[in-house]
Order: sequence, then structure tokens, then C-alpha cells
Amino acid sequence: MSDLQARVAPNNRLARRLAAAMGVSWFLGVAWIVLYYVDPTLPFLSELGNWNLLVGFGLLLLGAAFALALLVTVIVRSGRRH
Repeated sequence: MSDLQARVAPNNRLARRLAAAMGVSWFLGVAWIVLYYVDPTLPFLSELGNWNLLVGFGLLLLGAAFALALLVTVIVRSGRRH
């Protein structure tokens, strides 16, 4: 492994983890909202009522925060290569 690869490798792992967290967060947010609209009588969904929308959109916003962190990571990593 070259010196450049050794410096970039930790950022690659971080970027993969951020991308995975972003995707999972977005999937869970959409799934939460869809489940609420399809069957709002489910035990854990009926107790929250309309707060389910806040939970779903909160997960979507969390995914957006992961996307922003991923963007910053990629920009910083590309700046180190020059």
C-alpha cells in the first residue's frame, strides 16, 4: 500500500459508512411514513398519532445530514490528493 493509499483508506471507510447510514435512514423514514399511511392502527403507530410524520421526516432529515457529511468528506478527500 502506497503512502497515498494509506492516507485515503480511512476516508474511504468513512465515506462508505456515511453512505450506508444515509441510505438506511432514508429508507426507514420513507418506510415509517408509508406504514403510517397504510395501516395507522398498528400498535406502535397508533400510540404516536400524527407524530409519526415527525418521526418519518426526522429520519429523512437525518439522512440529509449524512449526505452533507458525505459531501464534505469527499470534498476534503479530493483536496488532499493535489
